[in-house]
Amino acid sequence: MRRFLSGSAAFAMLAIGVATAGVANAQDNSTSTEATPLVSSTVVINEVSTRGPNGQLDEFIEIRNVANRPINLSGHQIRIYSANSQVGVISVPAGTVLQPRGNVGQFLVLTGQDFSGTIADESNVLPMFLVGAEGIPSNGGVAIFNGTGAKLDGVAFSLTVPAAREGQPAVPETVVTEQLEAANARDILSTDTDSNRVDFALHVRTPGALN
Repeated sequence: MRRFLSGSAAFAMLAIGVATAGVANAQDNSTSTEATPLVSSTVVINEVSTRGPNGQLDEFIEIRNVANRPINLSGHQIRIYSANSQVGVISVPAGTVLQPRGNVGQFLVLTGQDFSGTIADESNVLPMFLVGAEGIPSNGGVAIFNGTGAKLDGVAFSLTVPAAREGQPAVPETVVTEQLEAANARDILSTDTDSNRVDFALHVRTPGALN
């Protein structure tokens, strides 16, 4: 059963950087802007935790394949944003293929330096090396782009992150929710309406598993 959390919104900003490798190119040529949003039919940012019981670097990003075919993520980029700028880029390594939705291997889980907890499906796990005390800013955002630079999906936790935000922002995590092992996640169907406030809710984190 899905367990929901609530907490007051606390905002903090700290620039971060990312050092990681990745090559090759991708397949999907979809484009998406705030003015002309597209509901993803390939991969989505399915769950994000910006902080946890071990602090601000106890974080993760979960990508899910929502298609009925394998998706090759070689060369895709996950871009990290603060409240007003891009602060990090993670390139997905060559050979990373997500299996069709509903199958083992449908998730890619990127884990922070102080990540705690258990990943249910460990088929695709990628450590994140984020420079800075905060990691993914709680008032920032996360987006995924394909090998041609087209945005496929994103989520933001404040209005000032248009590069990741779709519609209204999701509710950010706080020092209260971190002790409850919270994350922002879509529903069990990974519903994508291109409104972060509608699509994401705070609940107990479930990396590598259905929400």
